[in-house]
Amino acid sequence: MKTQANLMLALAAMLPAAAFAQSSVQLYGTIDGGLRYQTNVDAAGNHLVSTTSGNYYSNRLGFRGKEDLGNGLNAHFQLESGFNDKTGALDNTNNVLFNRTAAVGLGGDWGSIDAGRQYTVAFRTEKFLDPFNHHYTPLVPLASGAGTSLPAAAKAAGLTASSNSGTRFNNDIQYTGSFGGLTLRAEYALGEIADDASKGSAQGAAFSYTGSTLLAAGAYIHKQTTAGFDNDMFVAGGGFKSGGMTVKAGLSRERQDTASAGSYRNETRFGGISYQVSKPVDLTAAIYRSSFDSAAGAGTRQLIIVGGTYYFSKHTNLYAEVDVNRYEGALIPASKQTSQRGVSLGVMHAF
Repeated sequence: MKTQANLMLALAAMLPAAAFAQSSVQLYGTIDGGLRYQTNVDAAGNHLVSTTSGNYYSNRLGFRGKEDLGNGLNAHFQLESGFNDKTGALDNTNNVLFNRTAAVGLGGDWGSIDAGRQYTVAFRTEKFLDPFNHHYTPLVPLASGAGTSLPAAAKAAGLTASSNSGTRFNNDIQYTGSFGGLTLRAEYALGEIADDASKGSAQGAAFSYTGSTLLAAGAYIHKQTTAGFDNDMFVAGGGFKSGGMTVKAGLSRERQDTASAGSYRNETRFGGISYQVSKPVDLTAAIYRSSFDSAAGAGTRQLIIVGGTYYFSKHTNLYAEVDVNRYEGALIPASKQTSQRGVSLGVMHAF
């Protein structure tokens, strides 16, 4: 009897592990660290040498799972958190553990519907059009607006430095469908404000097309701040592929209305070329020009960046980049400098 009891206990202990395996849950992540040199980091014109965290590709740790429900239907989820490899700290701003993604949904041949905290359709479209494919997010303005110092009043009103109405939406219901080379997206993010469904909400639609040679994409988002002021943005662009070369260009524009300051506007024009020199070596060069405009003043930021990547394997690469920033008017940063130069070197591993 004792032997049978021990056997039953062992089988019971194995059941959760078996169920876990059947649900196809995957642990994944990336870790990226290196060094950066930058000039004119303060009003005295000093330079700075620092270690970096997620400079080429944002550090993340996540779980994703998928279950086959039969008849072509599946259930899936994704939970993803960011972290800083310089200190080991979680990147959980505002005490959000899964700050990058927390979504669950159903999918099939018709596409998928997901609900939770997700990348916006505009962010995904900008990534498709970005010559750097949203690498170097701490430097390039498209992903999170990094390096573009908007006036405080514009940020408080709701304008984003990335000119895309925000990287992610909470309470977001999103549809994605791929049909050949065409991908369609639509989303509705609930504001969850009593008696006014418009405040704090957002609606968007997007498409992207990948052909044998041509690329094209566009997106539009309309949202309201919790105070009820409209924010509208669009992004559009395209490019082409030829051999190991890919050329992309686009325009992203956002407008934020206010009660008494008129409208704040931010625009990013960008373009670049990437080339696969050999199987392990890629080179990319791009230019990004941000333009801010308001009744109180205007400003510009121009970033030129050239980067190279050497792939040791499909999981590990060595990267380096050189960048030059120039600022004018309202977009001159807190350092009061009108130009900066930077160099980065690092290694990224995906698991």
